[in-house]
Amino acid sequence: MTADDNTRLDPATPDDGEGHYAAYAEHARTLRTWLVAYGIGGPVLILSQDSLWKRLAASGTLPLIAGLFLCGVALQVVLAAVNKSAMWAVYYGEIEPSYQKTRRHKFALWLSSQYGIDFMCDLASMVLFTFATYRCCVALLAKGVA
Repeated sequence: MTADDNTRLDPATPDDGEGHYAAYAEHARTLRTWLVAYGIGGPVLILSQDSLWKRLAASGTLPLIAGLFLCGVALQVVLAAVNKSAMWAVYYGEIEPSYQKTRRHKFALWLSSQYGIDFMCDLASMVLFTFATYRCCVALLAKGVA
C-alpha cells in the first residue's frame, strides 16, 4: 500500500467514488465469472462422467437439474446484456448531448442506478445453482439408483 492508498482510506479525505466503483466492478466481474463457470461447469461435469450421467438419468431428476443450471446461466447472460445496453446508452448520451433528451437515455440512466436488479439476479442464480447441486447430491446418494 502506498501513501496515496492510505489517504483514500481516510474518511476525512474526499473521494469521487472511483476507488469504490473500481472495487465494485472487480467484485461484480469476479462473481459473474464464478456464477457462469459454475452454471456451465456443473452440466459439463455431469455430461463428461458416464456414471454420474447414468445415475442422474435413472433418478429422473436430470431434466430438473439441467433446467436449474440453464436458468441460472441464462439470468447472468441476460443481466450482462441489459447492463451492457444500458451503459452504452449512458455513454452515448455523454458524447452526443442531444441523445440525453431521449426516453431511451433517461431509461438507461434509471436502469443503471437500479442495483437491486443485479442483486436479485445474482441471488436467484445462486439459489438455482444451490438447488441444482442439492438435487444432484440427493439423486447420487439415494439407495437403489444404479
